[in-house]
Amino acid sequence: MTKDDIMKTFRSFFSCCLFFLFVAAEAYAQVRFPVRISSDNRYLVDHQSTPFPILGRTAWCIISQPLTGQHQFIDHTVSFGYNSIEVSAICHWKMGNHAPFNGQGDLPFLKKLDGSLWKDSLDYRAGIHAPDFTTPNNVYWKLLDNFIAYCDRKGILVFLFPAYTGYHNSDQGWIEEMVANGPQKVKAYGAWFATRYKKSKNIVWMLLGDDGNFSPEKKEAEAALISGLKSVKGQQSIYYTAESFSGQNSADNIEFGKEMSLNAVYNWERNIPAQARLAYARNPVMPSFLLEEPYDEEGPDGNNYNPHAIQPVRRFQWWAWLSSVGGYMAGNGYIWPFIDPVWQQHLNSPGAQDMKRLNAFIRSVEWWKLVPSDLNGMDKLIIAGGGTDTAADYIAAACTRDRDVLIAYVPPVHQGPFTLDLSALKSSCKASWFDPSSGKYIPVSGELTRNEEFNVPGNNRSGEKDWVLVIKRTTVK
Repeated sequence: MTKDDIMKTFRSFFSCCLFFLFVAAEAYAQVRFPVRISSDNRYLVDHQSTPFPILGRTAWCIISQPLTGQHQFIDHTVSFGYNSIEVSAICHWKMGNHAPFNGQGDLPFLKKLDGSLWKDSLDYRAGIHAPDFTTPNNVYWKLLDNFIAYCDRKGILVFLFPAYTGYHNSDQGWIEEMVANGPQKVKAYGAWFATRYKKSKNIVWMLLGDDGNFSPEKKEAEAALISGLKSVKGQQSIYYTAESFSGQNSADNIEFGKEMSLNAVYNWERNIPAQARLAYARNPVMPSFLLEEPYDEEGPDGNNYNPHAIQPVRRFQWWAWLSSVGGYMAGNGYIWPFIDPVWQQHLNSPGAQDMKRLNAFIRSVEWWKLVPSDLNGMDKLIIAGGGTDTAADYIAAACTRDRDVLIAYVPPVHQGPFTLDLSALKSSCKASWFDPSSGKYIPVSGELTRNEEFNVPGNNRSGEKDWVLVIKRTTVK
């Protein structure tokens, strides 16, 4: 056998190995769904009862991209360790990429309520000019079909809005069109939507949409949509959550909280820890997670849309995860509209890199065993210097139920020492500092056996003073 023959054989063998690895990865991604709620109602699990953290990325207007753009985004999302996205099936935002068209230039509906063809943009008033929700345009929806199927193959859970209602009294969503269509047509749309995706295993249904206070006619329209969605039997995806208004958890919505399976935390301002702790502590218990927060690059360092989005915005995800346990969503002010070529230029922002590190960190610990400080029978872990959960200097802390691992996030504005009650670990333990801006650990010398006072080790790599303290028990029970 010649040298060339050997090389050809090697290349063929190597290609086969890559192919089978690819097939195995694809198969693994497919069999993860549908997700289910854990036996203690605290988090999601996959079909094998493996804990499934919600590690999410906001992708509101992704349907406005052609398949190549959709695949580029999902592939990048997977490479950064995310396993979930938040999507609007039909987009209404004028800030979005040629809403309401999809990436092929198709409209979601064929006709107006007066029976004429719907060729409008969204520059109209509701009423007879609104699209008829019972005239779906199949070519539009085929693109969404393909997108959801691609997410399934890649192991991505899709938090999907059939009709995002929109910020109160604004034109960001579809509530005016839903009212114009009337309850009967909206219910039919919901049933049609659920029927189309009844076999999809990787969907969580999203309700409401930046609003939680509805007039009677708007309440009737949203209720009709939900009734239609829930009327379809045999669905693979059976869970519901919502984006209510900022400052309210989805399960606490007066009108529609009873519809929720997952308790989503939404705060456009800064009071994330207190709200996340309320979500975790709610009775009856349901999985809780951060749905929306001040977005990356949406503050003074970016498009200046949200004055509360002061860097480092990673603090919102760290706060929320340690206060709610179930997971988080993260957004970027330049990505979610999916306007070319802007969104591609921000995929690898410092904030996205922070989330990549957070995703890896969460996967490295038994996160599903965590219990937030002073909740659900857990000791109060920080007994001095920890701040209050409504303040910017609040230290969020959680410990595993078996008292093996304690994790505390110290935000950038915190000053001075803080004291941990290590009796929760009931044994000697070792500590290290994790830098959320680099992923590096700095060990703390010596074993810890009593209440210990800590100070952060100066600036982290990004120049901020936020750190994560990780304490692990060194002896077996």
